[in-house]
Amino acid sequence: MKKILFSIFVASTMLSSCSDGSKLEASDAEVVEVVENETTIELINVDHTSSVDWRAWHFGGVGERFGKIYLNNVSALLNNDELTNLKVEIDMKSFTVDSFSEEEAEDKDQLIEHLQSADFFDVENYPTAIFEMTKTETATGDYNSTVTGNLTIMEVTKSITFNANIEISEENVSIHSEDFIVNRSDWGLTYHAEGSEGVPLDYIISDDLGFTINVDIKK
Repeated sequence: MKKILFSIFVASTMLSSCSDGSKLEASDAEVVEVVENETTIELINVDHTSSVDWRAWHFGGVGERFGKIYLNNVSALLNNDELTNLKVEIDMKSFTVDSFSEEEAEDKDQLIEHLQSADFFDVENYPTAIFEMTKTETATGDYNSTVTGNLTIMEVTKSITFNANIEISEENVSIHSEDFIVNRSDWGLTYHAEGSEGVPLDYIISDDLGFTINVDIKK
């Protein structure tokens, strides 16, 4: 019974509901152009306070699981007080699961171990994921910017575009994205994916995976 329950917990972690964020279409990686001149300001943040929030559901949008992944490093370039380059290094070893109670600590630890295994993110061989911005455009409404960049998970790099609020002050630069959803299969994350043959429905994992990027850099 314990093994069955654990397998259900595992299936729950990687599934996302399409109603929980903007669903993005991944495309081929784009070229990163570094904008740098005599007025360029380079910013580097290594205080590990910035993070990526992840959200996932069991197939059909039930059994919500969520947590954080903290950052190894963030580097940015400012030109004429505009953010022109951003590189975010995501520490996959810092993966947390925050949707369990204190009484479920053992299940949480088992789930983190499985997410970091070769079935999912293979953290031993790929300890870092990368997001590198390729361009920004002005937006209106709830978010002031549209951000395009390359997301690298393991050996796969895809371009995605999402909305974000980018704020630049005398003291810091912040980038806070909308809740968005990607198709995990685009990055080769196909464990118990939709359409898998021979896998019971209760063990099928949705292709949708939700993220929110939260970055704060002190000047």
